Parts: sequence; structure tokens; C-alpha cells
Amino acid sequence: MAGVGAGTGAMSSLLGKLTTLLSGEYTLLKSVRKEVAFLERELRSMHALLETLADMQKLEPMEKDWKGKLRELTYDIENCIDRFIDRLGNGDVKRGFVKRTVVRLKTLWKRHDIATEIQELKARVMEESKRRDRYTLDNRKPRKPVVELDPRLTTMYEEVKGLVAIDGPLNQVIAWLTEESNERKVVSIVGCAGLGKTTLAMEAYRKIGGNFQYRACVSVSCTLDLEKLLKDILSQIGKKEFAECQSQNWEKEQVIRKISEILTGKRYLIVIDDVWREQDWKFIKASFPGNDNGSRIITTTRITNVAKSCCCNSGDQLYQMAHLSSIDSERLFFKRIFGLGNACPPHLKTVSAKLLKKCSGLPLAIITIASLLANKPRIKDEWERLQDSIGIDSSQNDDSLKSMRDILLLSYWDLPQHLKTCLLYLCIYPEDHHIECEELKWKWIAEGFIDTRWGNLGQEAENYLNELVNRSMLQLVDMNYDSSIQCCQVHDMVLQLIISLSDEENFATVLNGRVCNSLPSKIRRLSIHSNVQQQKVAVDAIGRSELHARSLHVFGKFKQIPLVVNFLSLRVLDLREGSCIWFGKKQIQNIGSLSQLRYLRLHSSEITELPEEIGMLQYLETLDLRRCYSLTVLPSTVVRLRKLVHLFVHDRLMLHADVFGRMHALEEVSAISYVDNPVKFAEQLRNLINLRRIYMPCSVALLQAKNGDYAEALVRILVSSLNELGEHNLQHLHITGSVGENLFRDPACTFPHLQDVEISTLIHRVPKGMASLNSVVKLVIKVRQFDEKDLHLLMRMPCLTHLGLTLYHRIGVREKLTVGGDGFKLLKVLHYEIVLSSGTGISFAQGALPALRRLHLSWTASRVMSRKCDGADLGIEHLSGLVHLHVETNCRCATLGEVEAVEAAVQKAVALHPNLHALQVDVYKTSTENIIKGGRERSEESGEDMTDEEYGNSEIDVSDSPPPISSCLLDQVMWTDTRSSNSAILRVCNLPAE
Repeated sequence: MAGVGAGTGAMSSLLGKLTTLLSGEYTLLKSVRKEVAFLERELRSMHALLETLADMQKLEPMEKDWKGKLRELTYDIENCIDRFIDRLGNGDVKRGFVKRTVVRLKTLWKRHDIATEIQELKARVMEESKRRDRYTLDNRKPRKPVVELDPRLTTMYEEVKGLVAIDGPLNQVIAWLTEESNERKVVSIVGCAGLGKTTLAMEAYRKIGGNFQYRACVSVSCTLDLEKLLKDILSQIGKKEFAECQSQNWEKEQVIRKISEILTGKRYLIVIDDVWREQDWKFIKASFPGNDNGSRIITTTRITNVAKSCCCNSGDQLYQMAHLSSIDSERLFFKRIFGLGNACPPHLKTVSAKLLKKCSGLPLAIITIASLLANKPRIKDEWERLQDSIGIDSSQNDDSLKSMRDILLLSYWDLPQHLKTCLLYLCIYPEDHHIECEELKWKWIAEGFIDTRWGNLGQEAENYLNELVNRSMLQLVDMNYDSSIQCCQVHDMVLQLIISLSDEENFATVLNGRVCNSLPSKIRRLSIHSNVQQQKVAVDAIGRSELHARSLHVFGKFKQIPLVVNFLSLRVLDLREGSCIWFGKKQIQNIGSLSQLRYLRLHSSEITELPEEIGMLQYLETLDLRRCYSLTVLPSTVVRLRKLVHLFVHDRLMLHADVFGRMHALEEVSAISYVDNPVKFAEQLRNLINLRRIYMPCSVALLQAKNGDYAEALVRILVSSLNELGEHNLQHLHITGSVGENLFRDPACTFPHLQDVEISTLIHRVPKGMASLNSVVKLVIKVRQFDEKDLHLLMRMPCLTHLGLTLYHRIGVREKLTVGGDGFKLLKVLHYEIVLSSGTGISFAQGALPALRRLHLSWTASRVMSRKCDGADLGIEHLSGLVHLHVETNCRCATLGEVEAVEAAVQKAVALHPNLHALQVDVYKTSTENIIKGGRERSEESGEDMTDEEYGNSEIDVSDSPPPISSCLLDQVMWTDTRSSNSAILRVCNLPAE
């Protein structure tokens, strides 16, 4: 079972450690063994009762007090045992070290601190043992099934517009936003949490965003972080300026000036989601220049007075959200439970009506309770028990938030204990934070939340995540190619609930800028979201948590924080970008003292080197140094990190080949670019048989190659090692073209576990071995030459669902390659980019790509409409399953007529599409300032068509390119012109049929 739980503390983990100490694995003195045996016996007798109480919704005051004290006691005892084992020798004291251990143990036990602490803990255990007989409850140990992600959930998210009856409100909001008025206008959407304000705002944003030169969408946290919000806006309207802002660490005033400079004289659309205070709106609004260019701002808020303050001008509009009608509530409710087209059985209609009445037309409440019922038997008695347990009827309670909390609490208490723990852990993240699910799973594992009985901890963590999403306790943000969850988010109301519950259990302490009247005496997990103004509270909190905290997460900016040397129980240390100003050379020197650390992420340019003592972190599983850009090399002592599974570094950091080759526990490595001995590295890579994911964007220092023969030999060794790894666990591979071409050259090559391949630089042709990759689901390649043979090689890949294909040249440009119905049967997503080829290169015949859902096209108007070719007709109308079309047209060196012809071709294809009304179409234009002036047709002076070389040269701007790498011999380096690529979005909506 899981070692650590929100309600049970460290009981399970502690019992396991005590049992191990008593086994023959450790050599203990007789007196020590007696004390350990007592603790193990007494705690085990209370274990079942603690688990039972943790699952009960209501406890008597004495029961609650006993549960809390025993829970805290388990943490204290485990911390003591961990320090005891660590002092014996970092937990590596086996029977082969008996003599040395006995001497060390006698010394340790005589020391006052260990002996005294054990006696104090023993007394506390005896005290709680005397009280436990008052509570005689049965033990309950539910069995854990394997969890799959509910497929109905994806459908629900795709159809969210219809599910929440958004058409009427959307038409009204869009009508206000598109009124013919050049004066800047604000539309403010107001309503309580869970009504769909953000959904409405974002749908309007998507529908009309293409009519604006600049657009951005940001969320405001309950405590305004104006600097972060402004930088979020800048990142969306000026990527080059944002990069400059990051590199030079601009102050708030500089960001405001730059935003104003970019937007002045332009037509812009901005969404400000979830404004909490009138004063916040005044600060935010001041950042946007007033103009007469028809700019629009959409705000959402839960507070009517805030909405009114947003609408201070005569043309501004306030939209009051309404609760769903009974009909729309029923549609949403039944669709989540029974799926599309399935009606509610007659025997459940009455109880369904009662449940819907309690939801009060709140979409979030309806989805929450429907998700709960979707996982239960369709038995009337079951549903009635659920209805009876909700509590106060929301129709009798004016406070809709109270009703919402009741419903969310119902879902919370329905969770098994391990899922309660994992859900409560999410309170560490700030409001509106997009949570990377891989990171979350590693943290769960590091904290000991994952049940070890099921073997693969990563897969079990994935099951937990899927279950929380299935129950609508987590919101999907993005999915991976294999339908796993890439990114998720906690709804504001759920976040408020779990912060409150976490406080009750002293599970985590969150400093998020709200008033904090008092801190617990022992902080177990600390998350700091505050800014510099809460410095004193944060320093106090860290001081209180030093000896007891198991995780420390810092999201805010702090210049001075106490040393972390005393965090002896810390499992997770996550210092985000911007939070590590204070974490420099002095702090990092103490990192070796954090002997229990499992997860370490440091994002600090202040760190220039890691101390040798990092090798003392014997339990470290994840080391993330991707944004420690001043760090140039890893110390050789990292080879001692025997349990390190995930290693992430930036692509300028040097690795020692002999060290790396001995890190046998590694499963994931990113991003390897430089090693001190490339040949040795390539040879030893084959020894890391546990590797599942390798990210080598620069072919492991192949840029260091001195001559062609050396480079070729190095590639051969790398290919040989990767072939060996392919026979073991390799699933994800990101490499350069020179390695990829050689690796997949053999038509009979086999990589039985490989699922994801990305070749980051140009290859000449599609390697013949691609057709043998029977397990590959996702492939991303850039191809110099492409003909029918290459196309058929790709079409023969049996499991391909995601394809990213970039073409630079086409052989036989006058003829299109036709994709028919004899291949790509499972392909769902296609990203197709044409760089130097004339025409479209391929076309889709009737019946092609039957499973395709998303098509992303990127092309250049002047070449697509070349006189050598037959225009932009791809046969998009033949892709019957398509639901999302994204077209990006580069207007560089094109005439206005060519640009309009491309647009017309897309409009025509969409108008002919059989799924027109459900098809989402995004059309973008880039480099619009480079359209050839002076007419719609290409002039004689401009020539009929540029050659590929001429066009390629026109695309490359040396002033924007990074410094040249003179020793690069193997891989083509392509630089994209970003200086002149300010995007003008043409439209983001269904294109009308003519």
C-alpha cells in the first residue's frame, strides 16, 4: 500500500522501516532492538483504526484529536528513524559491515539526542495506545483496480459548447464585441464560480480573434501578481520582446512600456479572466493604450462591483451569467453519465431530477456529480443514497458556494484514501497553474503516495491521475500523442476546498498572499506563492518547517531565505524560475545534508557549480537542472546517485562520459549535447538498459568532431548502442538527422518498444527502416527530398497516429503525391509543413485518412501558388473525420493575389467539407509586411518564380541567427526568420460557405 497518506500520516511507511530494522538485514544492539520492537508492535496495533478513522466523514472530537495526534506522531517517529539509519551509513548497513556497524551503533545510542528522542517518542506512543481502546472500528482495505482514462471525457470536452448551452450568451457577447465602433470597448462577464464564465469568454475569443492584429488571454489569481500577468501578456504579443525581457530580467515598468509600445496604434483583443478586485482592474487596465482602432477587452469576474468598475465607459457592456435551465442541466448531466445518444433509464429519472435540483444549474456541480455517478452501478438505491448524503438542499440555501462545497465534498469523500492524498497535494500549486503531469507523478512517488504493491510506480501514478480526471476533480488542459494526460489544472473551487481540507489535516501549508493568522507548530509541506511583500511570513514559515518539512515549493520571488541545511526530512525541493534569486553558491553547498531528498528541481542562474556533496543524496530519483544556465558541468560524484531515474540538464552542460555510463538506474535523460569523451560516451550508452527516453538534440557533442572520418565512426558507435537499447526498454527517442538516417537505414531494423521518434534536423530521404517500426505511434521528421517511395514507407507504419512531416524539396514538383485509403488508417493528427517545395506536394483522395481529427498546414503562398503547380487544392474536403483545421500561410515574397488565392482555396475546401458545422478552422498569416507591393500579380521584374536557393537565402537573416558553429560537420542547421514574423491572424472561426 501507499507509504504516506493525508489521513494516516507516515504510518505505513514507518511500519515498513521498523520491520526492516528488526529483520536480519540490519545489525542492532539488543537494547536498540527492544525499543524498535516496542514501537513496531504498538503502532501496528493502531494502524487499522487510524485507516478507518481517516475514511470517516464525521468524527467525534476525541476521535478527531486522537487521529490527529497519532498521525503527527508517525511523521515524527519516521523522521527520527530516518536520521538514525542515515547516521549508521546512509541506509546501506548490511550484514557484511557488522563490526563497523556495532561500533558506530554503540556511539550513536550513547549520544544524548538520539536516545532522548526515542524515549520521548516511546512515551507518546504509550499515551496514544492507552486511549485507542475507546474506539473499536472495523478495518477496511479496498482493493485497487487498474484505471483507464474514461473515453467519454474526451467527447465531453470536445462538445463543451453544446453541453453548457453557450450559443445564446455567445451570440450576445460577440454582437457587442463586433459592433461598428472604433472606440475601445470592454465586455465584462459576471457570475458565481462554476457557471462557465471562462468558457464563454474563451469561445468568443476564439471566434473573433482573427479580426485583431494582436491578442492575448491571461488569468488573474486571487492575489494579483501584476508583473507575472504583464509578462504573460508580453509572451503572447511579442515573443522576441519577451525573450529579451527574460534574458535581461526587466522590471515591471519596462514590461508596461513595451506592451504599450507594441499595442499603440494596433487593434487588439485581450481576455482578463477572473478579476477579483476593483483596484486590480485599475492596475491592469493602465497597461493597455487607449486608441480608436476598434480594440476590445473581455473580463470575467465573480463580483458584480468589479464587473461594473470594468464597464466605466458608455460603450462598455456587462453580461450577467445565468444558471443552466432544467433542460440544459439535464442534457449535460445525462451526456456525462450515459454518453452521446443514450437516454436515462426510466427507473432513474426521479432521483436524477432530485440530484439536478441540488446542483442549481451550476455546470461544474453537474459535471462533478455526474462523473461520480458514471463510476457507480445504475441502481436506483445507489443513486438515492448518494442524493440523501449531499446534505442541505441547495434550493433552501442562498449561498450557492456552500451548495457547491457540499457537492465537491461529496466527491472528495467518495475517493479512496490514496486518491484523497494525491488530490490534496495539488493545493501546493498556485491558482490557474498548468500542472505538468509527469512532474506531478514524480512528486507523488517521491512523497511516498503511490502504492508499491502494484510494481510499476509510474504506471500506478498514471492510474491515479486518470481516476482524478475521470471524477472531474482535475481538468484536462492538454493530451499527449498516446492519449495520456500531459497537462492538467485544478478548478478554483476545488482548489479552495483542498486548501481548506489540507489545513484541517496539517497536510500542507500554503502561503498564497491571503491573510495568515497563524502557522502550525510543525509544517509538513510548505508551498510559497507570495511575493516579496510576504517575505517575513515566508521566512518564519521556513524556520518552523526546517526539522519537519517533507517538501518545499517556492513559486514567488525571494531575495533572502534561511539556509536549507536543516531540512533533514525533505523529500521534494522545487524552486521554480524566479524563486531562486537567493539560492546561490552558499545555499547549494549545503545540498548534501538533505539526505532524504528524492526530487530536486533548481532553476537559478546564480548556480555556477554543484558541490561534490550532491553524491550524498542516496535516495534522489529526479534531478532537474534545465534552467541552471550558468552551470557548465556536473561533478563526477553524481555517479553515486544509485537511484537517479530522471536527469534533466540544459544543452550547454558538459557530462563526463565515464560517469554517465555507470548511472545504470537512469530511465530518462534530457538534453545531452556535450560530453568530454564522445566515443566513450557512445560506447557506454549501451550499458544503460533501463533508459526509456533519450533526448539528444545535438547528437552528443558530434559538433566537437574534428574530421569527417571521426564523425562517421562516432555515428556508427552511437547507432550500435541505440540498437542495443532498442532491444530493452527504449520508448522515446529524440535525435538528429545524421544519427536517425543511419539508425533506421536497415529495412529489417526492429525496435519493439519504440513509440515516439523525433529527428530534429534535416534528413535526405525517409529511411527504409521506418516501415519496420511497428510500435511507433508518433513520428516527427524533416525531409530534404520526398517522392512516392517515401510516402509509401510512411503509409506502411501500422500504428502511426501522429505525424509531423516537413518537406524541403519535392521530386517531380509538377505532380502531387496522392494519399489514398490504403494507408495511414490510424492517423489522428497530421502536421504538414512545406518549406522550399513548390505546390502543396501531396493531396488527399476520397477515403483518405479515415481517423484524422486534426490537420495543421504550414506553407508559403508564393510557392504554393507557383505557376509550375496547380494551386493550394489538397482535397481537405475528403477528410471526413476532420474536426480541427489549422492553416498557417507565410506571405513573404508573395503577391497579394497569391495570398488571396490561398485563402480562397482554403475557404472552398472548408465549404465543401461534409462536417462543416462541427469543423473548427484556424487560419493565420505571417510576415504580412513582406507581401510584394504594387499589384495582385507577380511582376515581370520579380520573375516567374524564385529558385529554391534564392528563396532559402531570402528566409535567412544572419542578424537573427545564433553564432555559427564552425565545427558542425554532420547536420544541416536551419534558422527561422523570427524577426519579421509578427503574426496577423486571419480568422479563427468556421469559414462561411459561399
